[in-house]
Amino acid sequence: MHAKLVGGKMSVNHDKLNKQVMKAVQASGGCLPFDTYMNMALFEPELGYYESRQVFGAEGDFITGIDLGPWLGLGFTDLMVWGWEQLGKPNDWVLLEQGGGSGRLLTQVMQHLQAFDVALPQCIAVERSAYMRQRQVELYQEKGLDVRIVADLDAVDTELPVLMMCNELVDAFPVKTFVYRQGHYWERSVTVQDGTYQWHECETPMAPPPHIDADIQASWSDGYISEYNPMLDAWQQSVARVVGNGFVFCVDYGYAQREYYRSTRQEGTLMGHQGHQVLDDVLTAEVGSCDITAHVDFTALARAGEAWGFQTTSFITQGAWLAQSPSVQAAIQALAQEGSVEAMQAMAQAKRMLLPMGMGESFKLLIQGMQHDVCPAYLTPLDRKGDLRMQAAKVGA
Repeated sequence: MHAKLVGGKMSVNHDKLNKQVMKAVQASGGCLPFDTYMNMALFEPELGYYESRQVFGAEGDFITGIDLGPWLGLGFTDLMVWGWEQLGKPNDWVLLEQGGGSGRLLTQVMQHLQAFDVALPQCIAVERSAYMRQRQVELYQEKGLDVRIVADLDAVDTELPVLMMCNELVDAFPVKTFVYRQGHYWERSVTVQDGTYQWHECETPMAPPPHIDADIQASWSDGYISEYNPMLDAWQQSVARVVGNGFVFCVDYGYAQREYYRSTRQEGTLMGHQGHQVLDDVLTAEVGSCDITAHVDFTALARAGEAWGFQTTSFITQGAWLAQSPSVQAAIQALAQEGSVEAMQAMAQAKRMLLPMGMGESFKLLIQGMQHDVCPAYLTPLDRKGDLRMQAAKVGA
């Protein structure tokens, strides 16, 4: 029943959204920047993908880590306890989540924190989607949690120390796509032909071009296609204003820049998710009917953060992070001793979160500190911050 209702709603939304996007293409001279298209497809009020329906889990289009048991909640809880201790164990502090979707992750963390000798924080949820904000209101009321919910970081103003977390947020930031040819970046935009959306290569080089290390570009063949995220700098500026003293814990799928733009990845990472299937060309789906996403260039993200005062304190795979997390270890040991069918199912979900063939290698944790430059001791042995190569390399380096 739910799927049918969703389907009916989406057909109406598609017609309205499609007309708006078509008008935007015409208004831009028949050549709409892809990041504008992606922003409308995902976030157009009441019509975009994230604004009109349930998108996560078995009834949605894709599974996130929070759909696979308590593991993310436990891992983030350990980070919050550690971060609170690094802040000097303040009685008053803020736990902020951005892009929490349904609110389940923040709910888990708040519930787990009650088992620790920690001063419970003021909670703020930053969620762009009006649809998801309403879902959060319902969940937090049901669980008896006092959470302030706002639409963007501009609404957050605090002098308290802040611990901020986000899971699968940055991959939904609209990206610009490009083809690299004859030593120049040429933007790939969206046009309309015969009533359908098509890729269009702009006639003048991108200005300014993306900040990708010169020695990486030198390895590309002519016609190399990829994308970059133009929103990272502005986002990090906003985060730095809010987190004047504290840490940011960002989890997402992505790579250090050298791996992201390796010469053999010739079509980039841009993709869609619809009905738990991957779409290689996001323009083939009805606008607003599928998730659109790109992996995160963690080097670019970390560099943007350092430009606004953050220290990059850790970069580690999700599998290594969770495997070393004390609460995760304790929960896995308890399940192993229990031995029930339910326990084995939970263990299977844990393996999917931790092992390289699941989400353990493709997902990463980036920790940034403001006024703090320290990594959790339990993560130090497996830290891969050196992979980020924070200093830009030149040709021949």
